[in-house]
Amino acid sequence: MKALALGIVADDLSGAAECASHALMRVSRSTVVLSDSSSAIAAASGRRPDASTPAGADDPLAVLTVDTDSRRLPHAEAVRAVRAAAALVTTAPVVVKKVDSLLRGHVAAEVAALAEELQRTPVVAVANPALERVVVDGVLHVGGTPLHHTDLWAVEPTPAPDRVAAALHPLATVLVPHTTVLRGVEAVTAALDEAAGTGFVAVCDAVTDADLDVVHAAAVAASAGQDGRTLLVGSGALADAAVRALPPDQRRGPGTAGPETDNTPSEGRGAETAAAMRPPASFGSVGSVRSMLLVLGSRAPGLPDQLERLSAARSTHTVLLQPDRLLTHPGAVGVQLAEHSRDAVVVVALDPAAPADPSRSRALTESLAAAVSPVVDHFDAAFLSGGETARAVLDRLDVPALDVVDEVETGTVVSRRPGGRFVVTRPGSFGDPTSLVRVVEHLLGPTTVPPQAPHLRTSSTTTAPRATPGATTEENS
Repeated sequence: MKALALGIVADDLSGAAECASHALMRVSRSTVVLSDSSSAIAAASGRRPDASTPAGADDPLAVLTVDTDSRRLPHAEAVRAVRAAAALVTTAPVVVKKVDSLLRGHVAAEVAALAEELQRTPVVAVANPALERVVVDGVLHVGGTPLHHTDLWAVEPTPAPDRVAAALHPLATVLVPHTTVLRGVEAVTAALDEAAGTGFVAVCDAVTDADLDVVHAAAVAASAGQDGRTLLVGSGALADAAVRALPPDQRRGPGTAGPETDNTPSEGRGAETAAAMRPPASFGSVGSVRSMLLVLGSRAPGLPDQLERLSAARSTHTVLLQPDRLLTHPGAVGVQLAEHSRDAVVVVALDPAAPADPSRSRALTESLAAAVSPVVDHFDAAFLSGGETARAVLDRLDVPALDVVDEVETGTVVSRRPGGRFVVTRPGSFGDPTSLVRVVEHLLGPTTVPPQAPHLRTSSTTTAPRATPGATTEENS
């Protein structure tokens, strides 16, 4: 495998898949590696599993994304996972350490570990303008409100950091303010050179995608004066900036995703516009997907509405799980699901009306994976909501890597497993009320069967699903 043009290291699968899907703007193939095993490396350098791959798609990769699945791991395990991931991206001239846009997880420890393994000085810019998450004066703002004044860390064990620098502690940092970023690449390059020369990690303000393009270009320019190897730290929007800077792959044949575009930094070409630049792939039209299992590991408040809209739109079999029963009898849940594996659309979700307990989140994720993994291969496609949930299920299926195919909409990514079955991943907190309907129609096509109400529930209630106030997630977003 030739030296990579870009390596991305992400701490959860849904974020990794989203970054990898945006790489299809520039390259003919983008792969997410789920482990540091030799089988994962072989899968990353092998052929696509589908027979219709156009000529040139089995050429060496230009972009490789590694999911360390480390956001909720204990500190020491997260560091080990990142150090192992570094070996897969060490030849890339530019590496992006993708972190959560709300700064959750082991940000400082993982950045320090990756920087040490790669022997590179990190440049940090965590803004994600498309999600209204910007950094001004070193403070992350969400929808105009400083992160530490929101309730977005309500289920976290510690308070939200009041500055990006606090999330990076004990790393020594220096701020590159927005006034410097607005002066352009040359000014930011000088600031990065000064920071590196004094042993500080530069934290850059950014409020637009154009700002992130400037930071990326400056980081590359600053590293060119040293060893030419760049390490960037930020959200998926910074990974998008790195993708935009890649030259288009002229070998892409018909049917590969992504139009040819120039390399000019452009405001507004971030997470949401990256998907809009590519025509959606068609799955249902070729009849390759006839059944789908949806596994919803999140307790996001919007899920009840999504489930209701889906059951109204097409015939759907829905199983709502009580957390206590799932923890004590995951095998029994699997038996129930097997009885309905001939249905076209089956949904498995934690009952939104059940009390949420964040302390049980990891155990619930593993129990849910244990319950559904024996029946996943009974379906042509699986939708796995929540990065931890997706990773737990795929690990039980011994999936070493995913070939990314398409992004349905922001954060909702379609990939192929070895063998050809589709996997759709999405952060647990994403999705408007009709989003599940769109995902199912994207793969199965428009329904021709009259819809019916869900007829199997493990909840004792007979009313429509409702969200428990304050229960944003049971395990991940």
